[in-house]
Amino acid sequence: MSFNSFDYILVFLPAVFILCQLARRLPLARAPQIFILLASLFFYAWPKPFNLVYLTGSILANWLLARWIAATPQPSRKRILQLSLILNIGYLAAFKYLNFIFGNIPYLVHRHIHAPELGFPLGISFFTLTQVMYLVDCYEELLEPSTLFDHATFVSFFPYVISGPISRAKRIRHQFPALNARTGPSTETLARALYLFSLGLIKKVVLADAFSIIATYGYGNIAKLSALEGWAVVSAYALQLYFDFSGYSDMAIASALFLGIEVPRNFDAPMRSLSMIEFWQRWHITLSAFITTYLYTPILRSFRKATVHTAAVATLIAMAIAGLWHGANWTFVIFGTIHGVGLAINQYWKKSKIMKLPHWLSWLVTFFIIDLGFVFFRARNLSAALLLLTRMFNPHDLLGTSNVFDMYGGVTSNVIIYAIPQIAGLAAAFIGKSSDQLAHEFKPSWRTYAVASACMLIAMLYLNSNVAQPFVYFGF
Repeated sequence: MSFNSFDYILVFLPAVFILCQLARRLPLARAPQIFILLASLFFYAWPKPFNLVYLTGSILANWLLARWIAATPQPSRKRILQLSLILNIGYLAAFKYLNFIFGNIPYLVHRHIHAPELGFPLGISFFTLTQVMYLVDCYEELLEPSTLFDHATFVSFFPYVISGPISRAKRIRHQFPALNARTGPSTETLARALYLFSLGLIKKVVLADAFSIIATYGYGNIAKLSALEGWAVVSAYALQLYFDFSGYSDMAIASALFLGIEVPRNFDAPMRSLSMIEFWQRWHITLSAFITTYLYTPILRSFRKATVHTAAVATLIAMAIAGLWHGANWTFVIFGTIHGVGLAINQYWKKSKIMKLPHWLSWLVTFFIIDLGFVFFRARNLSAALLLLTRMFNPHDLLGTSNVFDMYGGVTSNVIIYAIPQIAGLAAAFIGKSSDQLAHEFKPSWRTYAVASACMLIAMLYLNSNVAQPFVYFGF
């Protein structure tokens, strides 16, 4: 069940909110939490019920591992953590990377080996990282192991179980008493949630889907593109992905707010960044925090001495792993490596204090690296990515625009229908306040109610007249 579907917007979310409010009035202890757990499991099982086996199996195994870690003294405690991490990585790899691994074996031993088809449980990349953080926090005694009830509620919570934001147990678990309180969220909190949800919805169904028509055409017709069109296609995909995933995150945060739970923010106007370091402080913030805390820092500590050189190496390794986390393809590894190189150069530049670039040039260099990475992130394979790069730097066809009309499906009315949201999207991405700022500063008034109503109405009209596009990160 997708956030940008009528089933979710008009049925599931309102029903969950109403029934949770009714559950608060029941004499049964923690009745709202019981209901939310059942609703979350139903939400997760909706597209493919058997996937529930994978989620609940992971939850039970990690709950037992956390209790084992907490009950064991050092040095055995560390070995159990290592075993736990291996099991989680192996669990993720079995579903996500087995075909990738077996597919690369012929290059080493010249023998083809066919991997079994295990399918791909929805959200496995996210709920696995969530539980890895939980295990490490239990090992470091930052929190006590949860009860199975609390752990299952935390991991399976429907606003973030499929695509994040990636949340830490200590940030969510302490809010369960508020979830079970008889009063529930305040009227202002509910108004802010509705406001943020409407902003997220219009980001996805109007802005992201408008940019997607350019990106989809371009990546499907790479050989036809001029250099100008190539850059337009890659930039359109960057904006599509930003509005798609930040729109999802806004709706996830808002969905949790309806129930009185605050989950971490995930985006902060990243397209305005003046450096790669700043970009990763603003883009997919919860993943950036995971990379820094659970990948970069342990890798850096493995060196004898922390220097700018070892920091650069640790950054490259961490970002390559983060790239591979996105998908079982060398294109994702290259995407991560490009960002790792950009971050390492940024670190050297700051350390050496060579010179301070003008803001416009800093932004241009940053956006160039971002676009370069997204060439590989979106391309089906390395051949397609390299072909697109040759088109983007083609000196023989720099400013051609022969494909522009075809990008809009060859229909004149589509140019108007999609160009207006694209112009609005450019404005939203590069100027004005972000949805996170707007939600933070939200005050109930006729103006904010009018904005929310208009966003919801426009989004509903687009949903009613177009086939709903799946969220990009559902594939990860």
